[in-house]
Amino acid sequence: MTRLSALLLTPCLALAADTETSNLDWLAGCWATPDQIAQEVWAIEDDDLLLGFSVNIRDNKVGFYELMTIRRTSDNTWVFTARPAGQLPGSFDSSQTGEQSITFINPEHDYPQQITYRREGRELLATISLLGGANPTNFNKAACE
Repeated sequence: MTRLSALLLTPCLALAADTETSNLDWLAGCWATPDQIAQEVWAIEDDDLLLGFSVNIRDNKVGFYELMTIRRTSDNTWVFTARPAGQLPGSFDSSQTGEQSITFINPEHDYPQQITYRREGRELLATISLLGGANPTNFNKAACE
């Protein structure tokens, strides 16, 4: 982990470790690609809210970042909202949930229209695509060391 990413990730790791769990607790923690360029952190704020951010770091410089939330609604569904740097926020409603997976959709969004997270052991697999899975981009990240 680079010095810059350690500075960015450390406060969220402490928050994730010290909070109560929700039924999305499997998503909490720090996740990174093997080369450590792409990193994502999810922290549980309370049973109804997860806070996250994603960052790409090259040569100790942030190339891309986004702030994210996943909020439980009054009808017990989840809404994922991404706030990418320099772009308008986009929100996606949960369409499928599993024991360690969740899919969000927004047919009105340009790309992606579908976001899926799936946990497999110490790996977090994320896929963004058009609705129904067309034109997918996969992100495989392991728990940060």
